[in-house]
Amino acid sequence: MQSRRLIRGLLSWRGVFVLAAAVAVAVGAPHAWAWYHLRAARSALTTYHPDVARDHLANCLKIWPTSAEVHLLASRAAWQSGDVETADQHLRAAQQSLGASSNEVALEWAMLHASSGNLREVDEFLQRRAAQDAAIAPVIWEAVADGYLRVYRNLDAMACLDHWLTVQPDNLRALELRGTTLQSAKQTHKAADDFRRVIQMDSTRSPTRWRLALCLLDSGAYQEAMPHLQALATEKPNDPDIQVRLARCHKMLGRDEQAEQILDEVLAVHPDHALALRTRGQFLISDGKPAQAEPMLKRAAAVAPDDYLSQFLFYESLQKQNKTAEAEAQLQVANAAKERAERLGDLQSRRMYEQPLNPALHYELGVILLRGGHKNVGESWLLSALSLDPNYRPAHAALADYYAQEGDTKRADEHRRKSEK
Repeated sequence: MQSRRLIRGLLSWRGVFVLAAAVAVAVGAPHAWAWYHLRAARSALTTYHPDVARDHLANCLKIWPTSAEVHLLASRAAWQSGDVETADQHLRAAQQSLGASSNEVALEWAMLHASSGNLREVDEFLQRRAAQDAAIAPVIWEAVADGYLRVYRNLDAMACLDHWLTVQPDNLRALELRGTTLQSAKQTHKAADDFRRVIQMDSTRSPTRWRLALCLLDSGAYQEAMPHLQALATEKPNDPDIQVRLARCHKMLGRDEQAEQILDEVLAVHPDHALALRTRGQFLISDGKPAQAEPMLKRAAAVAPDDYLSQFLFYESLQKQNKTAEAEAQLQVANAAKERAERLGDLQSRRMYEQPLNPALHYELGVILLRGGHKNVGESWLLSALSLDPNYRPAHAALADYYAQEGDTKRADEHRRKSEK
């Protein structure tokens, strides 16, 4: 009898242990899952895959919504992906969780400001931190170079990236950014060399493969560009930008029917796709059919007023039909677009480097960008001109016009008053 009670007691205690173990697993499993995603996110950031890191960190925050560490990493992944607004939100959440600022938060704030192009107030601080801490230096250099590129300070970006690659010659992110800088400076052969090296090290980097394909197209390397475009088209079969480039490759490699079919399919779905219109019109001109090309190129010129090639090809379609008066008028439009493009290139590659604090240059760059349809960046440059000189009237006048067009009457009136003082 006594032995039976002892057995029952042991069994009951065993049940308690089993239950306790089950509870421990139930409680611990979500945290183990969060730890897995945190480690995966850190690994993705190390290999410069911020979008992958963001997915893992989003899962992590489901379990640890107030973790300052996770929010700090999520902020970094966001600005590395170009999402400055979300990066700012994560940083604020991290600071709120900590209850006060910290050295880590201050560093992330500085890198966020740098990556968004606001370098004046944080440049010296970041340079000191990079010199003091070799482990964090590459992330700092990335933020600084990214910021320079965002505000078209290409020479400053190149100086930063050349230094980074002196320290880490095979860093794929530094190579990507240097390639991007070279590409924006029209040095496509050198840019392609950097992009090739990146793809050799990591073939999954589709944005870099896209940039490589564009460089190859610009340099006439159609045979080499084709497999890259086909790989991209497999990933994004409905992307009109990729399809138009594929059509160009087919045309230049003598496959006219395939090229025309691709463009017709793109225009059936995207009738106002400027590049598809321009490319189809260009093909028709090269085939001796300027009358058929004219309506497509006229539409391309209307959709992309700052695209010099669209404007010039439209002129050419008119000129080849002996529409002399119309052609002459269109040539003036094309030349004006060319002058704007050349001035923009000069501002980006030389003048801003020589006089980075000249409000007149910030104003001019903002106006050119607004005319080209780059609203957010153009507005930012006009505001930057006013940060250098709050009384700079041309910038106030340009902002007044811009806000009036956007329907923001209050801000338009405010800047109009300041422009007339």
